[in-house]
Order: sequence, then C-alpha cells, then structure tokens
Amino acid sequence: MKRNLLIAIGMGAMLALATGCSVYHPQAVDIPLINHRGETRVDVSGSLSTAYLPDAVGINMTASHGVSDWIAVQGHANYGGDNAYGQIASGVYRPIGRNFVLEGYAGIGFGGAWHDGGTLRGESPDDSTTTRGSTYAVRGRYTLPFVQVNLGWRDLTSAHIGIAFGMKVGRFLPQIRYSEYDPAGYPIADREELYATPDMLFEPQLQFNIGTHRVKYNLRAGLAILPNLFENAGHAYNDILTISTGLTFNL
Repeated sequence: MKRNLLIAIGMGAMLALATGCSVYHPQAVDIPLINHRGETRVDVSGSLSTAYLPDAVGINMTASHGVSDWIAVQGHANYGGDNAYGQIASGVYRPIGRNFVLEGYAGIGFGGAWHDGGTLRGESPDDSTTTRGSTYAVRGRYTLPFVQVNLGWRDLTSAHIGIAFGMKVGRFLPQIRYSEYDPAGYPIADREELYATPDMLFEPQLQFNIGTHRVKYNLRAGLAILPNLFENAGHAYNDILTISTGLTFNL
C-alpha cells in the first residue's frame, strides 16, 4: 500500500509539472525515410516538452506514404490538452545505396495554445505593474509554412535499426494574446499584449528506432529555436526540448 501511495504521489507530481503552457513546442513528427512506391508508415507516440521544467504532454500521430518512385506525402497531428498542432507536407525522396535515404519536404502547419493561468502576485503591496490577486490567460493560434530535409539509415542489421536526422526551417506567424483579469474577472486594459511578430523557426530532430520490419519502437528528441521570441512576445515563451517515444507501423 505504501508503494502504491508513493507511485500515486509521483504521478501526481509529474502531472503537476506538465500543466503549464507555451505558445510552441518541438513537434514529435516521424522521420519516415520512405524508400519505395506504395510504402505506408503510421507512427503513434507520446511526448513531453520542456523549457525549464516539463510543462506540456502530447499525443502524436504521423502518417507517411510513398506516392511514386520519388514523391512522398505526410500528415501529422498532436494534442496536448491546452495546445494542438497539425501539418501536411509533400516532397521527394531518394534511396542511396541499400540503407541510406535522403528526403526533402515542403509543407504548412497550423496550431494554437489556450491556457487560463493561476493567480498572479505583485512583487510588493504597492506593485503598480501587476494587480495582486489577478489571473492571466494565454490564447491564440499560429501558422507555420516550412521546408524540411531528412537523412538517415533504415533497416540496419536484423533488428531493423534506424537512425535519422531532420531539420525543419519555417516562418512562425503568430496571433497570440496575453491578458490579465482583476480578482472580479474583468479584463485589465493596460495588461494585455498581442504577440503577432513573425519569427524564423529552426527545429532539428534526432530519431532512433528498432524492431521488426512491420513494427518498430521509436525514440525522438527535438529542439525548437525561435531567435526573437523573448524580444517580441512579452510574457509568451516556447518550449525548447521535446522527447517522445512510441511505435511505428509499416503497412
């Protein structure tokens, strides 16, 4: 019983850490390394994102398909309770040798974040910048046109090991509003910010998988770099790191 209580406390602590909100986090998108016409991959994973502490969990799904001997398409979606994102892309692929694949995609993504925060406290009783006892909310959406290059090895050894690297470069186009409300729930007029300044996004990702030809276990780590977000966004921030794990199915 004591052991079960400790497990429950640990799970509760993890959930508490994962209740924050950022305007963007690195996406756990499958790097498919398609190498022939008709190949279809479906990837399902769970993810955890962090800036300073883990603050966003997500469920992710990616589907990729080789349309022809050199063209592939891909769709991806994820949901995290107070954030959501989806993207579609098409591109070209080229197998090189027996195991190496090079891919290039162009696509567009759409996402959003919505979070009603906790109680704010002024730095002192006469703090004029924050009303003591007020609350805040971050809500909005963004569009992300992007290009991505993937490269890596697939089906190495009898364990079908795969190692892949992807680099996404996009234009982050936000419409995200930060608002504060007084203790009675009314908006505070001079405590509202609109984050609408475009920014470049650089998102590298590393992927490892192992298993059988049909089913593979995967592990991913990705970074998201928005160089001017802290300068342009005021109270908004982005998660820097996402780690995900799940299963990939070759159909």
